[in-house]
Amino acid sequence: MDIYLNNRKIELEKLDLFTTSDEYESTTISFLRDWLNHKEIFLLQTSGSTSTPKVIEINRVQMEASARATIKALRLKSGDRALICINTNMIGGKMMLVRTMVEKFNSYIIPPVSDPFKSIPENFEFDFTAIVPLQLETVLNNPESSARLNKLKAVIVGGAAVSETLKARLQNLSVPIYSTYGMTETVSHIALKLLNGPQQSDHFKVFEGVETRVDLRGCLEIKGLVTNNQWVTTNDLVQFHSEREFTWLGRIDNIVNSGGIKLQIESIEDKINRILKERNFGINFFLAKQPDEKLGEALAFYYEGFENSKSDILLLLKRELSKYEVPRYFIFCQNFEYTASGKIDKLKTIKINK
Repeated sequence: MDIYLNNRKIELEKLDLFTTSDEYESTTISFLRDWLNHKEIFLLQTSGSTSTPKVIEINRVQMEASARATIKALRLKSGDRALICINTNMIGGKMMLVRTMVEKFNSYIIPPVSDPFKSIPENFEFDFTAIVPLQLETVLNNPESSARLNKLKAVIVGGAAVSETLKARLQNLSVPIYSTYGMTETVSHIALKLLNGPQQSDHFKVFEGVETRVDLRGCLEIKGLVTNNQWVTTNDLVQFHSEREFTWLGRIDNIVNSGGIKLQIESIEDKINRILKERNFGINFFLAKQPDEKLGEALAFYYEGFENSKSDILLLLKRELSKYEVPRYFIFCQNFEYTASGKIDKLKTIKINK
């Protein structure tokens, strides 16, 4: 098993002698050292992208179970080559490290950058990686990086939803690209959805050994070794199509009751994303609910990039969306705030732009 950290080969039996002044390298080595020393309990922080961040305890058995479930689902094997290019301080990156240790992958670790292949020597080839949608889009914009990605056995994409526009671009790739469903509380993902190729699906397929059900609100509940055999209740509205397949509909706390009309934020965001991409509007945005004296709640469109683009966007959305789906408020942000895992920190962004 060969492990490289920023092009520097790591000798696992000599980790105690590894020295670095780089904070990212230091925290990565610290986790590997803890794992090799058979540490049983790990403290992990949730991302905080949609709710207040919190620290939770995850045990070693949960992490091993999660790693093996992914390895089995993707048919990976010992000796495969993994590219670790997402934040190892967060659950997604940590689980890439755990998969490396559990299955003895040959791994190349770098800090998260928009196009990971640009910073890696061309002689390094890979079988498996985990990336976020922004990285995937950047890679696709670079023909050399896209060609290297297409040589892999499997790619998982998490951290944020994959837009329909990005999904359409994936159809030119032969490497299977999977969207993930999961969270810190479930020790990374518990289900995968294939995004490209003839077997692509709109349904997430739940891993073996994981139980699922819905509560009275229609929200997903999860239980298995990955949750320490405790039921975890989510705020995710889902629709089951079979015992092990479901469609994610959105978060129940992202429903806006606007004058009696219930609007699902994620669904409308996806429509707007497609509309703007088709018209080459290169702006980042997200939707949120906002109190409204007349309607009770209304849709607010937060965006960064070009402040004077509001009138053009509003005119376009009025033509393409139903009148209920058109945001009532437009809030320009100089810069969005982001979590450590690279997601837009909606709560913080809204707070500083009140």
